[in-house]
Amino acid sequence: MGEPELQAIAARTLLEFGGALRAAGLRTDLNCMRSLFAALEALAAPDLRALHLCGRLTLCGSEDEVRRYDRCFADFFFSRSPQTGAMPVDADQIPVFPGDAEIPGANPDPDDGVRRELEIGATSRAELLRSRKLAGLNEDERAQIYRLIARLRARVASRHSRRYRSAERGVIDVRHTARAAMAHAGEPDRLRWRVRRLRPRKRVLLLDISGSMASYAGGLLRFGYAAHRCAPHQTEVFTMGTRLTRITHFLRSGDPEVALVAASKAIPDWCGGTRIADQLKAFLDLWGQRGMARGAIVVIASDGWERGDTDLLRTQVRRLSNLSDRVIWANPHKSTPGFEPLTRGMQAALPFIDQLVAGSTANEFAQLLDLMGAAAGHRHRIRAARTPAIDRAWTLDVEHSGSRLNPW
Repeated sequence: MGEPELQAIAARTLLEFGGALRAAGLRTDLNCMRSLFAALEALAAPDLRALHLCGRLTLCGSEDEVRRYDRCFADFFFSRSPQTGAMPVDADQIPVFPGDAEIPGANPDPDDGVRRELEIGATSRAELLRSRKLAGLNEDERAQIYRLIARLRARVASRHSRRYRSAERGVIDVRHTARAAMAHAGEPDRLRWRVRRLRPRKRVLLLDISGSMASYAGGLLRFGYAAHRCAPHQTEVFTMGTRLTRITHFLRSGDPEVALVAASKAIPDWCGGTRIADQLKAFLDLWGQRGMARGAIVVIASDGWERGDTDLLRTQVRRLSNLSDRVIWANPHKSTPGFEPLTRGMQAALPFIDQLVAGSTANEFAQLLDLMGAAAGHRHRIRAARTPAIDRAWTLDVEHSGSRLNPW
């Protein structure tokens, strides 16, 4: 049997294993199985032990899920006959997994009466929590993941300033070249070059702390603290609910808990209503139009539940898009299987945002922080990321405005 046939059998077996895990109550959606396949492909020669560890890492999010996964793994791979198409099992590689599942063949020599055990190292609790949504954590887990989010760090995106500096290559610096030539009777000895200086790009975070975002509001504040710590002079943080609150100056403390307690006391509308359009208008009128949003990377963290006027929201997001370098919308439900941006607020804002990303786990917050530090260029649009939902929203906006211009 050739290598392609073996790979096809292995892939089919893994898919059947995913179905068995799904029947056991574990989450094995498309993203999870993709993560499992990617983890196995990263290994040089994956075996059954590697499959078990990769599955624990990508498919389990709690101790109970680890126990169910171990039991299902043992039943699936060590209770099947070779005629069923399962992956071949080497008796010398069969480990004894933690839990109450008895695995046949675990004792290679029944005469010695000694049961051979290979301890399988479980992934750390922090690694498991990084991929779990904040809404599904208990108080202890939430406190631990809050500390992880507050310590996130990433590089800051840069922009070209109007000032120049000397360089080995770039644009010819005529003035410095001519000035140097005066020392050689007007004959230039060599050309001087210059390039534009780089300056950190401004970042603005607009965090929704309304009632519908109550499960994620604490994590969003920690994310705002981490973003501010990466670039304290270029980052502004606001909260949105029934009113707009600027909390940047509260985040300057070196202790994240002290800073966030002070910030939370200054927010009068915690877990209240949602008026995204009014708060965007207030931000643009008071700060954004005057320079804070000009050329900045703007992150709106919200689920898009809008109780106000969607026409006003459409107008304000368009206005914000024209001022800023990029508009990134972080929706905590984006990573949910089958998600579509169907809320009124998301439908109104989609045609004018550059990137729609997820924002419900520590890993997703880390990816969002890295995305803010990526050099995307002025008014760069991620056209390849457009989804049918975004196209439908753009069509609705065109019909509403009567314009045939592509907002992308």
